[in-house]
Amino acid sequence: MIEMKQFLSQIENNYQRAQFLSSDPIEFVHHYQDPWDQEAIALLASLLAYGNVRQIRKSIQEAITRISELAESPRDFVSQLQDPAFLKKSLQHFEDYVHRFNTGRDIIRLFELLNQSWRTHGSLGGHFLSYLCPEDETIESALNQLITNWKEAKSSFTFPKSFYYLLTAPQDGSCCKRWCMLLRWMGRKDEVDLGLWMQASPLCSTFPAGRTLESHQLVMPLDTHTGRLSQSLGLTQRKSLNWKAAIEVTKSFKALDPLDPVRYDFALSRLGMLEGSKLPIHHKWGTIV
Repeated sequence: MIEMKQFLSQIENNYQRAQFLSSDPIEFVHHYQDPWDQEAIALLASLLAYGNVRQIRKSIQEAITRISELAESPRDFVSQLQDPAFLKKSLQHFEDYVHRFNTGRDIIRLFELLNQSWRTHGSLGGHFLSYLCPEDETIESALNQLITNWKEAKSSFTFPKSFYYLLTAPQDGSCCKRWCMLLRWMGRKDEVDLGLWMQASPLCSTFPAGRTLESHQLVMPLDTHTGRLSQSLGLTQRKSLNWKAAIEVTKSFKALDPLDPVRYDFALSRLGMLEGSKLPIHHKWGTIV
């Protein structure tokens, strides 16, 4: 286990740096300073983070461009969606937008829900934290409740079934990679992650009393890269990268760092993305565990 931690620390030192932001959707969030702008773009960028990296970046940028054509900022865009005339205009402006399984209507519906969270709770962080108890071991219950709430929310327009691809939940068995990534961005603070839902955040005034997102509650976002590396390193015995696998991997990382189990996520993802098949992980490091 000591050798494993040394290996991971080396990877972290190599890749947990701002210079690698351009290889990750979180780069788009760093372009903004206003915390509500950051929440809006973080939600967009994380939930569109599936498929080819080039296509992900293109789709996020295209959505941001369309937003900027309609409003002064992402915050302004989301806030105006409660106006029926602006909502109609936005639906028309995103009518031909497509990112793999999702349509422009899905994007507008997502931001309409964000608008509702802002009006009711002050921020998406405030909404999520209304479900997260300090004694919760992980974000599982709170994420289930947020997704259920959003699925049941009323809509002022008809949206396609593809929208629900954005609302994955642990209770459905999904590893919820994109939501876990969003929560990592919000529940850690360094030169990569933003820590917007943590203590001393600019959004703190919107949080329920005594509620913040703690790093030890986060769950490892499992994608192709982190999943393969986790399996090769023996951090999970599961072949399917589902929610149970995500919890199993997180517990393995908690043995290394109980307070920050997802600290290696960004670095391991960079390792897998930038080095790829050149790394015979199982052969070289599998015996460490």
